[in-house]
Amino acid sequence: MIFGIDTASVGGNKDPNWVQAKAEGPISFAIIRSNYGEQEDTTFKRDWPRIADAGMVRGVYLFLRFPRGGKSAPAPAAQAQAVIQTVGDLTKFDLPPTVDVEFPGDGRVETGLSAQECLDRVRACCKVLQDHYGVAPLLYTSARVWRDDLKNLPAPDLVESPLWLARYFFPKGPAARDAAAFADGRLDPAVPPSWGDANWWIHQYQGDAVQCPGFSTGNVDMNRFNPMYRGAVGERVKWVQRRLNIPPKGKFDAATDAALRDFQAKNGLVADGVIGPRTFARLCWISVG
Repeated sequence: MIFGIDTASVGGNKDPNWVQAKAEGPISFAIIRSNYGEQEDTTFKRDWPRIADAGMVRGVYLFLRFPRGGKSAPAPAAQAQAVIQTVGDLTKFDLPPTVDVEFPGDGRVETGLSAQECLDRVRACCKVLQDHYGVAPLLYTSARVWRDDLKNLPAPDLVESPLWLARYFFPKGPAARDAAAFADGRLDPAVPPSWGDANWWIHQYQGDAVQCPGFSTGNVDMNRFNPMYRGAVGERVKWVQRRLNIPPKGKFDAATDAALRDFQAKNGLVADGVIGPRTFARLCWISVG
């Protein structure tokens, strides 16, 4: 199991020990909030370099603000520009930025906007990030949000954005790190229709977890990475094949294995034919179509 975490200043972690988290978690990747709307997260500058120093794959997310309770929100493009200003340049072994699409409280009804208007705001934000960084951002959401709040509106223009999906199977409390719990696939997250089948890369499976090694004073959200091995099939494989510039047939076959190993070797990665967080991050930086 490849575990990861995400966190922000609201987690209340006063002095996280990222080296301990990697060693004892064991945590292989971390995604931290860079911005709440236009506002920079107060712990971003502290934690961003420390994650890299600990040897983890790192990423940032924007909590995309929508109008709520009669109060306006910054334009989506302005929020995306704030991320660019906060984060600056990224390496090809960082994850591209993530756009967090969720509706706290009573859901989309509090925004006063239609599902289409909300989705258009997501698109506007993604466009600014893609224009600047040259590749599609990741999307954090859930099948429930996409169904209940966005009415399962089709989004074929967003399918190049890899999915980080929330679905909680564990209550708040000690960090759940039992790999065996996920072995049979019953705890996999559902996927919004536009992406198809099991097309997800990261699963946030527990919120407000405590007692995660390295985090003694606050909480984090627990995540797992969905690695890809030879024999995999579906839309997620096609996403990889498009980036390897081979026919997107949707089956991780011998040709895909050879292309992947060649890609890994040329990029200083372990050429094992497995897509883990580091290979995934590097693949994300390949622009397609």
